[in-house]
Amino acid sequence: MPPGTLQVHRDAITGTATAVIVLAVLLLVAALSGASASAQAASDRHNVLVIYVDDLGFGDTGVYGHRVVKTPHIDGLAAEGIRFTQFYAPSALCSPSRAGLLTGRTPYRTGVESWIPDDSRVHLGRRETTLADLAKARGYRTAVIGKWHLNGGLHMRDVPQPRDFGFDYQYGLAAWVKNASVADSTELPRRGPMFPDNMYRNNEPVGVTDKYSAELVSDEAIGWLQASSDPFFLLLTYSEVHTPIASPPAYLDAYREYLSDEAKHNPFLYYFDWRNRPWRGRGEYYANISFLDAQLGRVIGHLRDQKILDNTLIVFSSDNGPVTDAALTPWELGMAGETGGLRGKKRFLFEGGIRVPGIIRYPHRIEAGRVEHRAVTALDIFPTLAEWLDVDVEPRVPLDGQSLWPLIDGDSFERDKALYWSIPTPDGMEFAVREGPWKMILDSYGVPRHLFDLSNDWYEVNNLLDREPAIRERLLLAYRSIRRSVENDPLAAARKTSPR
Repeated sequence: MPPGTLQVHRDAITGTATAVIVLAVLLLVAALSGASASAQAASDRHNVLVIYVDDLGFGDTGVYGHRVVKTPHIDGLAAEGIRFTQFYAPSALCSPSRAGLLTGRTPYRTGVESWIPDDSRVHLGRRETTLADLAKARGYRTAVIGKWHLNGGLHMRDVPQPRDFGFDYQYGLAAWVKNASVADSTELPRRGPMFPDNMYRNNEPVGVTDKYSAELVSDEAIGWLQASSDPFFLLLTYSEVHTPIASPPAYLDAYREYLSDEAKHNPFLYYFDWRNRPWRGRGEYYANISFLDAQLGRVIGHLRDQKILDNTLIVFSSDNGPVTDAALTPWELGMAGETGGLRGKKRFLFEGGIRVPGIIRYPHRIEAGRVEHRAVTALDIFPTLAEWLDVDVEPRVPLDGQSLWPLIDGDSFERDKALYWSIPTPDGMEFAVREGPWKMILDSYGVPRHLFDLSNDWYEVNNLLDREPAIRERLLLAYRSIRRSVENDPLAAARKTSPR
């Protein structure tokens, strides 16, 4: 990596970005090193690809145990890298989880506590430093291609957008796939392929498209990669397997035996019109996972063809647990996510809602085919990348993750604080904390309701709250300590005094 340590942050008190300072340091390093040294440093920089998919469950891929779905490209990443069996999303919902991934900070710190509705003024706090900021501090070109969902819409002019968080380039949709020609049809039930018409490129509407979302995202990613040979940071965020699930006919045909007659005879039925109709089977869900896998495989294949795959640090994960066939809302109908038997699902703080696939591929430091059982979180990606890029971040701004390089390199790895989650949930269980094998779930008042020993009870069947009073009190203290830190977070305090 280039010599010297850089520092990047957005000031916690005044909110003034320090990009000018970073640029000055970069220029000074270049001047001292000389043009040839700088060119050599650029050639030594390895790329970063973070793949974050939507609602993919812990048990939704072949490598994580699905007995039907074929996911050769995801399985290949695991075979060539490290696969985590206890990898956690920052939240059980998409917007807060994405905020946590980008910042390394538990989502309540960042101003994003739940999913963000269309046209809402809720957004990721302007002063937050992101993964893209880290990469830009080292001179990388940066892009987010796919789903954003960290504000109320990519069309909004008065809320921060990807360009305000270190991204040079943006393509994709704000939240989920829409198609007005289908949604506004007077035919009932409504029908038509869900080609998204709500894509944006650099915050300008793309208009009508003629492909499904994942293919559009991969097309754009490959085009952006081809545009320059400079080192890159790419956040690739597929909207699959989030409803409305839509896949090309070839993928539906591959899982035809898992489709009911209803689905076979109505392949393009609009998902909101599934209510009170016969069960459609699991095939559409299975097809969408394989379609997603094939599309991310195209991007990986492009890197391989360009002979830069092994010089690219790849992180793959999902933003939260799946929507299972236990539908709680109309938009969940027809889904068939798998948690691998774990309790709960998307929107809940039991394991099924927050434990997700997690894979890192980087052959320069990671042995192929390694399986890691220690608990990690997507919050760890920010400090891991900061260390790898040799970029210091503002020490006054608390991080909730920690670098995974000691774990990856086989050194001693101990968490310096408990894992922590907070989200409004349908069952009122708003908080969770994990320390070692012990996990406690608390209600919205901070009252402990569940205590599990995950070393003996992954499936959270045996509530030990009354049988382990010492453990309960220890985790309660850890919860209170982290919650105080969140409530007194300097960036959150700055937003209250100067909201922007």
